[in-house]
Amino acid sequence: MKKKRTRCRSRKGQKARRTCRFGLRVLSLFILIVCSAATAQTQELPKLLPRKPHQALESMETRPGFHMELVACEPHIRDPIAIAFDENGRMFVLEFPEYNHQHAGWTLEETGKIRVLDDTNGDGAYDRSRVYVDGIAAPTGLICWDGGIFVAAAPDILFFRDTTGDSRADLRKTVFTGFNISENRGGGARLNSLRWGLDNRIHLSTSFSGGMVHRASDNRSSAIDVRNRGFAFDPRTLEMEATSGAGQHGLAIDDWARRFLCNNSDPFRLLMYESRYAVRNPHTVAPQPYVSIAEHGKFTKLFRTSQVEPWRLERTRRRVAGLYRGSAEGGTPSGFFTSATGIAVYRGDAWPEKYRGDIFICQPSGNLIHRATLAPNGLELTARRADIDAEFATSRDNWFRPVELVNSPDGTLFVVDMYRELIETALALPPDVLAQLQPGGGTRRGRIFRIAPNGVRLRRQVQFKEESTDDLVRLLEHRNVWHRDTAARLLLQRQDQAAVAPLQRLIARSGLDVARATALYALDGLDALNAETLLSALNDPSDNVRVHAMRLAEQVSDAPTIRKKLLSMTDDPSLHVRYQLAFSLGEFDGSAPLSALTALLLSDGTDHWVRFAVLSSLRDRAGVVFETLVTDPAVDEQVHRQKTLVALARQIGAAAQEHEIAAFARSLNCLSADDGVLKDTLVKALVDRQSSTMRSQILMAGGSVLQRHFANLLAAAKQRAVDEMVSTDERSTATRTLGLGTLGDNQQLFAKLLGIQQPPSIQMAAMEALAGFGDPKVADLILTAWPRISPQLRAQGTETLLSRNSWLTTFFAAVENGQIARSDVDPARISLLRKHPDQHIRQQVERIFHNIPSRRADIISDYQQALLLDGDSIRGKQVFKKVCSACHKLDGVGTATGAELAAIRNRAPSEVLLNILDPNREVKPKFVSYVIQTSDGRVVTGMIASESATGLVLHRPDGTEAAIQRTEIEALSSTGLSFMPEGLEKNLDLQAMADLLKYLTSAN
Repeated sequence: MKKKRTRCRSRKGQKARRTCRFGLRVLSLFILIVCSAATAQTQELPKLLPRKPHQALESMETRPGFHMELVACEPHIRDPIAIAFDENGRMFVLEFPEYNHQHAGWTLEETGKIRVLDDTNGDGAYDRSRVYVDGIAAPTGLICWDGGIFVAAAPDILFFRDTTGDSRADLRKTVFTGFNISENRGGGARLNSLRWGLDNRIHLSTSFSGGMVHRASDNRSSAIDVRNRGFAFDPRTLEMEATSGAGQHGLAIDDWARRFLCNNSDPFRLLMYESRYAVRNPHTVAPQPYVSIAEHGKFTKLFRTSQVEPWRLERTRRRVAGLYRGSAEGGTPSGFFTSATGIAVYRGDAWPEKYRGDIFICQPSGNLIHRATLAPNGLELTARRADIDAEFATSRDNWFRPVELVNSPDGTLFVVDMYRELIETALALPPDVLAQLQPGGGTRRGRIFRIAPNGVRLRRQVQFKEESTDDLVRLLEHRNVWHRDTAARLLLQRQDQAAVAPLQRLIARSGLDVARATALYALDGLDALNAETLLSALNDPSDNVRVHAMRLAEQVSDAPTIRKKLLSMTDDPSLHVRYQLAFSLGEFDGSAPLSALTALLLSDGTDHWVRFAVLSSLRDRAGVVFETLVTDPAVDEQVHRQKTLVALARQIGAAAQEHEIAAFARSLNCLSADDGVLKDTLVKALVDRQSSTMRSQILMAGGSVLQRHFANLLAAAKQRAVDEMVSTDERSTATRTLGLGTLGDNQQLFAKLLGIQQPPSIQMAAMEALAGFGDPKVADLILTAWPRISPQLRAQGTETLLSRNSWLTTFFAAVENGQIARSDVDPARISLLRKHPDQHIRQQVERIFHNIPSRRADIISDYQQALLLDGDSIRGKQVFKKVCSACHKLDGVGTATGAELAAIRNRAPSEVLLNILDPNREVKPKFVSYVIQTSDGRVVTGMIASESATGLVLHRPDGTEAAIQRTEIEALSSTGLSFMPEGLEKNLDLQAMADLLKYLTSAN
């Protein structure tokens, strides 16, 4: 058998190869028949039946000291996904029957409803249900306001109110519009989780419903872009804002207005800053606004008590065998996050105090609720599992589908249970398996539970509507967040100036820090927050109160006392206060804050969040701070000196203000002769992200000093690029630096650096530098080198040639005349070219590449032989480094841009092989390729590695990254294709594939 494999691999003789391939296809067909037979035997899957409400309650298990109580169920409600309470304790329930119907093959009988439920006898259960409003298409979130409710129903946010007192809304108004509707209208990835904020605004998660949103009463010219952003609005004035955010279904806000998001496999995300701070300064590169804080991320082990559904076992079996698309998730059908939703922070008063501030997340596909504690981690947090080897709440009922958790009027957490047979999208199941289920099973059911502490008597009914203004102010000191939020909302609605004096007394006397902060915002909502009150709050003993006082002080930054106080707070003992100060100082006019911002850089510049906050505040004033830091002898002792100076230089270059550039040039002369490397680094940072035209203008503004340093930089780079006595890394850096000059000065040098005798990293650096020129001769240089460069470098060369339309013409001609073989062009690249924004180019692609069919099925069949070979994991690791490490990381090797591989060792080799060879079989949204057209004529293609309010980072197919500021973007569009390219097999023969599979499935 080994001899036959050797002869086949050696490719000696066409007959032997054809015989071997034929035998393998027969073997593959045999395996498929066997698997199909096995599938046929499992067609009759065991049924998991629904349970009646009291039976479902009996199936619940909670952490010791707690129990579940049923507060509402069918026939009073159906398909609930969100709830909200008005000031009288009535519960509004949003019903979403459309969920999962579009692709599931069942007829939808009706659309969404809002029901209003009452507890008429005060026993804690809601026993009366009335339809408040019906006929809402796909509603996904709601919140109470001013006697009515706001409802999220993409593309709109609507407002409903009952004006007659019959618990039926007769007023309907579209408030905002423009949110996107996903293709799967029945899906759940839509705007959701409307939450009351400490700042008297309503916040929500837009999920995948981004778009250009505007008030319905305004025209589209006032629209704001909320793609991959959150959304907030003032319910009184309807002023709106795109906020930081990138979550799926869920938004939690804690007592101090920290916001938490989640997505299917990432349970806890903490937002680190407001996007308005980043947007005000387009010249700084803003980091991604959220951090994932779950200690073990997606691979947090979960402990379900329900049995794994038979259909889930069958789907996993097929995925492992490569018979159905999608990840087999390590061959284990459950036990990790796949549908994290409904995130919440417990902020009530009925549970023991130690639970306050804990964070919870639903995993509806696992029929459980997970709890974590939040621990400080610098400016960030870490969410650690709170319940060892167990979950906070689970159910043995497979139809239990918790989708939202809400802090309630009685001080507990309410659980919204959609109660469905199938919570996964119908598209994720094999059709024959789906046919045995009822995708709409449970659509006339639904439950809401209370998680209650044992032995505690709960408050049953509340009536706030008739409370006096003084009583509402007193309620701001309540330990239950629902009471505080409701009182704050009513104070904002009433606009009763009689609340001002008691609010000021509360701020001065209350022993509850969150009450003092809430009262500050209540005064602000009444337009009654004065400088004296703010000054007192800026001296509050609570660092959290001081943080919020700073945010409010931004509105009165012209008040002398406030200005003086803020400028003196650079030595505040709290890092969180200093972090907020770094943002808030940017709202001041004039030069006074610069000394304070400089002080923050000196004290806290090692923290990248503080460094970003300072840069966002500097706007076009970075030159003065740069000059101060360079000339201050004390700065020499700072370990973060170079990082800070480089960041400032880059911002000065991006702003391109003459006075800033002049300050930069003056500063260079203040650096010592020993700082020669630093000078080169700073000059490069000043200009390396600018177009050639802008670079010339900057050098002109910097005068002879800057021009001399720049010339020295290029001269040194020219020398070091070819100096074989220095390290390859130094030569590569120098080669990239040559891209700041002109092609005419270095054309012959670049030809040499592309030569086959050069190390690959030098060749790649030269190709990267060439990509920055707009000169037509670049294409000629690349094509001249083409016959002698490696496949990896050809991929980078292809990306370069495709980045400018003028080079594309040369590229097409080279393909047609055979200078570039059609086989050199990745099929995935051809697919991307077919989606090029230029119609003429699309037509050329069709003409030149029309006869290149997709051979994925044949290739997958051919490479089944690799599964029969003995792989070597040591050789496989080398294959991984060469072929995969540009996008994936494993065993500390590579770059973690693509899908995580931490659990790949548990997957079947056949599944891994299928993912390698057919990456477009199932593409997750975050791995889709995008095309960006820039203002300087480039076309950049890649996967969005990160996104902020000011820019994007694209990971390109050749393994490089492109950071693009939003100010440079003219157009952005999705290709719908996977970032992982097809055609990887071109770099792998059968033995190399076997070695790679062995390494991937045995890596630690």
